[in-house]
Amino acid sequence: MIVRRDVDVESIGTMAALPDDMSPLQIGTGGFYNGLRFTIIGRMKIGWNDGVWNEWFLYTDDGRRGWLAEAQGSYGISFELDDPLHPSTKEALNKRIGQFKDQVAKGSAKKALGKSAARPDLGSYLTLNNQKFKVVDIKQATCIGSEGELPFSAPKGRKTVSVDLSGENGEFACIEILNNKQRIYIGNYVEWNDMRCQNLRQLEGW
Repeated sequence: MIVRRDVDVESIGTMAALPDDMSPLQIGTGGFYNGLRFTIIGRMKIGWNDGVWNEWFLYTDDGRRGWLAEAQGSYGISFELDDPLHPSTKEALNKRIGQFKDQVAKGSAKKALGKSAARPDLGSYLTLNNQKFKVVDIKQATCIGSEGELPFSAPKGRKTVSVDLSGENGEFACIEILNNKQRIYIGNYVEWNDMRCQNLRQLEGW
């Protein structure tokens, strides 16, 4: 795995190869987002209580770094938000994360990580980048493995709290919390055909 910091690339060792899945994407796949070409250069495979998903790290032709999330045939592209959270938003977020952690600490991890509708923190709203987002899921996520070039170290077993949010017009956001530090990503859901991907894995039926 390679950790990319700005224009420098630091090798931190090679992890075991990830098992094949049914994704048509691979490192080296190229495509388009809002008319801008991107290339996939890395991947994290993430697991949680109800399944797995892929996070593909990409570079755009204008030098932006982003992520292509792939889960059960749905796709979304997002970019990290550099601006800090407004204090009121951070307070509201910390309250929801605290509720989630309390549930886990009290031994109700299965309920906390399972059916979303049972949790009182869902359905509330947060404002990110002057946009209103609805909290749709909070879960504990674990890195199953990673490959290629990534912007941070993602060893197997890396655990985070992941907050998923949706906007009113196809926008989505994700807040990842690790050791009380937050990474915020904002983007849009995308249709497969709109990405016009090239250099795909050869899969039966594609």
